[in-house]
Amino acid sequence: MTDLQLGSLIAGGALVAAVYGFNWWQEYRYRKQANKAFARNQPDVLLDTPKNMVRSAAGTRLEPTVAAPRTEARQEPQLPTGVPDDFDDDLDDDIPVVNTPAPVRTAAPAPVRAPEPVPEPVRPVVREPAPAPQPVMREPVVREIAVREPAPARGSLDGEDVEVLATSQLDPKLDFVAEIHAGELIAAADIPTLPAGKRVEIIGLNVDDQWEIVTPNSRSSFAELRVGLQLADRQGALTQEQLNAFCMGVQQFADDFEAVVTFPQRSAKLQAAADLDAFCADVDVLIGLNILAVTQPFAMDKVRALAEQAGLARAGDGLFHYKSDSGKTLFTLSNQNQRPFGPTSEGLTLLFDVPRVAGGLAVFDYLNEFAHTLANTLAGDLVDDNGKPLTSASLANIRKQLAGIYARMDDRGIAPGSMAALRLFA
Repeated sequence: MTDLQLGSLIAGGALVAAVYGFNWWQEYRYRKQANKAFARNQPDVLLDTPKNMVRSAAGTRLEPTVAAPRTEARQEPQLPTGVPDDFDDDLDDDIPVVNTPAPVRTAAPAPVRAPEPVPEPVRPVVREPAPAPQPVMREPVVREIAVREPAPARGSLDGEDVEVLATSQLDPKLDFVAEIHAGELIAAADIPTLPAGKRVEIIGLNVDDQWEIVTPNSRSSFAELRVGLQLADRQGALTQEQLNAFCMGVQQFADDFEAVVTFPQRSAKLQAAADLDAFCADVDVLIGLNILAVTQPFAMDKVRALAEQAGLARAGDGLFHYKSDSGKTLFTLSNQNQRPFGPTSEGLTLLFDVPRVAGGLAVFDYLNEFAHTLANTLAGDLVDDNGKPLTSASLANIRKQLAGIYARMDDRGIAPGSMAALRLFA
């Protein structure tokens, strides 16, 4: 063996040793960083959320008073027992239902009573007890409300419609969106369930270069993924612990497939989540009207007949629902004590979830008409949750404040009853 061969052998061995040593050092450094990151004590995002970060899913129940409507400053409504303190509504204490029955109820009987003494055989139709429900429950009103409810056409969706539907699932104003760019296609079956205490939605760019919603049953593979974590809902704002757990899960998933992931700035998104939650708490209003029995309980057969005549239908939850043409619930009729309906009822409650209803003012007017029809026909008292009678003045003030709530939602870009509203107030 010559000196040249011996030198080359030694140099080659030294080079191999250097490469091996460098790789070992790199592996040690990354292992140390990973252990440091995952060794942090991460609290359970579902069980350890502070109670003061959670707001009730029921919405604020507002009560009306006889006070005259206010024009400028609004005060917080009286909240019923059990509603958390972080519902800082700037509404007056008058808020649970609508009232516009006066002109309706007097329309039919007044003109027909004048000819009553005339013994014409043609007019026996006009009887003394002229039933109130018929003139109040006007079919055109029902149709008008239904038209105001936006009903997206549901039919066979082509590729473009599927892509529009998919991309509409994520909104940077409502979601923390992580973008994953993969070197190789990722099958839908390989996408894990990510840790999160909020709604998570995933859309993917498939081999046809179209975005689609990723579901457990999807058979597509994707070159890009967008993973959205909702910033707020009725349980409160997204917390830092929830966001950290989500980001770690997404990063681990991307590393497993040697993909590149980008995240928005976390601090800015956490602040946006807090602001969004504060706005939602301010407009999250639940309007309730109660019809209480005075002398004897209401017969449920009669209640059912009146409800069906008004367009309500009994649903699987046992409540009567008034729905739009697209099938969305506009308001419900339930037993006043929250128990299942029996043969009779001591009281009825009409509930209207304000931010989840499109065309809310028209629905509120119809809700008020139906409430007065029930009270008049069943000989019951229309009252608020404190048992105080609901007057025209207080209900008119409620309607005015309701219009203000809807205007603020529109200004925020969250239309009442829209997909965004249904997500935030779920």
